[in-house]
Amino acid sequence: MTEKNKEKLFTQAEVDNIVKERLERERKRYNSDNDMVETLQKELVTVRAELQGLKADNEAKATALKAEQVNKTIIQELEKANGINPTELARLFINNTSVDDKGSVIYTDDSGNSVPIGEHIKEWASKSTWAIKDNQKAGSGFGSGLSCSFQSMGNDELRNAFGLK
Repeated sequence: MTEKNKEKLFTQAEVDNIVKERLERERKRYNSDNDMVETLQKELVTVRAELQGLKADNEAKATALKAEQVNKTIIQELEKANGINPTELARLFINNTSVDDKGSVIYTDDSGNSVPIGEHIKEWASKSTWAIKDNQKAGSGFGSGLSCSFQSMGNDELRNAFGLK
């Protein structure tokens, strides 16, 4: 045999060493991948928790905005109907009022019927005159005032009425 044709022969101990070294290299490689996966999983948990917190904040803000929109709309409608104290009267409607899918403020009565809040307040105002301002202008009423009745009396009648001669 020539030297070129000679193959290197390994003993069983050398083969075991080679396999052992290779196995350790592969394990290190996969262990580093496992460490990376664990790190990414921890980050994922953190990001999910942060996302849940942001969603909760967003929902709370949306609820607050809707409540503010409902309150403002009720007060505006009560002002249109000339309510005595719209801010206080709004408390009568707030619990049964909500915002629908279109963004309109609606009132839901005890039977479950929903109507726009403006219509409900107009109907309520026509039945609840105690809560509506009196918009009559002075002098626009019927009949004559006291000053008119005194003018029709003569001076003599006035003197007699006051006991003067």
